[in-house]
Amino acid sequence: MSRGLLVFSLLFSITVTGQTTAWNSIGTAEKCWVVFHSFIAKKAHRITQQTVSVMDSLKEVNYFYGNTRSSSKADAVGHAYWMAELTEKIGKRRALKLGVAHEKKNKRDFEKGRLEEQYLPDYVAMQMDLKNNVKGAEIGQNNTKPLDKVLKALQSGELFWIKQNNKGEFLDKNDHVIPLKEWSGKW
Repeated sequence: MSRGLLVFSLLFSITVTGQTTAWNSIGTAEKCWVVFHSFIAKKAHRITQQTVSVMDSLKEVNYFYGNTRSSSKADAVGHAYWMAELTEKIGKRRALKLGVAHEKKNKRDFEKGRLEEQYLPDYVAMQMDLKNNVKGAEIGQNNTKPLDKVLKALQSGELFWIKQNNKGEFLDKNDHVIPLKEWSGKW
């Protein structure tokens, strides 16, 4: 075995050890990101867990006005905040690459019929997430109070989300409910 392959195998096993649940829940592109960023993968994982915890806290205090976990605004804030934190701690380029890798899993999940937060992933939501990732990375470059800045970006309309009514139904630009059969199950 070559020396480089041996070092690679050792680093890979150190990165993954003890995180099999997390490892099994991510897509192939995210796994590649972990392999090629093995020295910061644990830090990125901790930041991700922290982001999820903060988002859960916001939902517990009903910050998103009663919408469910699948709230489009909550998703927008979650992605932007995740990227802001990652950018601040591991750099913009690495953060955005991880964000893109994360979104690649949505296409695969769509093809396999796997649900993400009650819905089959779709192209529009993926594009929304990618745009919010970029905005979050911009916010993260300022290094000060990223959550406050992300929430202000939501309030000022700088983040992207799919409009919803109080029942959690998605709306078009004229506030008409978009029937589930028109968008669910389509890429």
